[in-house]
Formats: sequence, C-alpha cells, structure tokens
Amino acid sequence: MAETDDWDGSSPWLFLAGLAVFFGSIVLFVADLIRGVDVLRSITANGVGTALLIVWAAHDTLLNPDSEVATPAGAAGTALLLYGLYLLGAGVVIAVTGLVHDHLQLGFWYLGLAAVAIAIGYFIFPKEAVISAETDMTDSEGEHSPDESGPSGDS
Repeated sequence: MAETDDWDGSSPWLFLAGLAVFFGSIVLFVADLIRGVDVLRSITANGVGTALLIVWAAHDTLLNPDSEVATPAGAAGTALLLYGLYLLGAGVVIAVTGLVHDHLQLGFWYLGLAAVAIAIGYFIFPKEAVISAETDMTDSEGEHSPDESGPSGDS
C-alpha cells in the first residue's frame, strides 16, 4: 500500500499547540490556586488545549488509512469519548479543589456532561475497530488462521 507509506499523520503543530496549552493551563491552575486568584481562566485555557488535542486525534484517526474509523461519524464518536474522559478527570479535579475556589458546581457540571458525552460517544464509535483489534491480538498469540500450516510443518 503506497498510501500507508506516504501518510505521516495529522499536523504535529496542532498536537504540539494543544499539548502546550493543556499543560500550561495546568501550571496556571496550580499557580492560581496558590495565589488565591479565580481559576476560571485556567479552566477555560485547559478546555481549549483539550479541544485542540481532541480535534487532532479525531482528524488523525479519520485520515489514517490503517484505522478502522473511516467515517466522520466514527471520528465524532472518538472525539466524544475522549471529551467525556477529559470531562470526567477535569470534573473530579475541579470538584475536589472546589473546597479552595468558588467553582465547585462547575466540577459537578463537568461530571454530568462527562456521563452524557461518554454515553453518546459509545453509541457512535465504530465498535468494529475494537473487535477487529481483539481478533488480531488473538491471532498473533499463537492461534493459526485456516490458511496457515499447522504445527506439524505440513505445507
């Protein structure tokens, strides 16, 4: 497949920008907590960084010729699953640190939205991608497909 050899993924700049904003906002969040400043700007920046990373991942998955995700709906399902996982983790952090700042309710909103995003993403995500990966792993662990020669060496 010449396509697979020529494809080098989605833009690394989008990934690097998202990663820089994501981790920079975490540092800003901790600094804001320590200084007693409103943490809403760092939470917003973290959401922007995460959105960049999720857009990169969905785009990368959609354009990868070896990926089982071949439709925009599948990429949207992937994005929703990733977004839900982000909301779950961020919601826990915001709710726990809500004892120090005034955005405790935001943490609970994140947790509720996480459940919705994960549920919708699960139904949209192409489950064949997971099933075929499990099948490939089983085949590589020593089971032979019908067209391969058996352990006796008969060819």
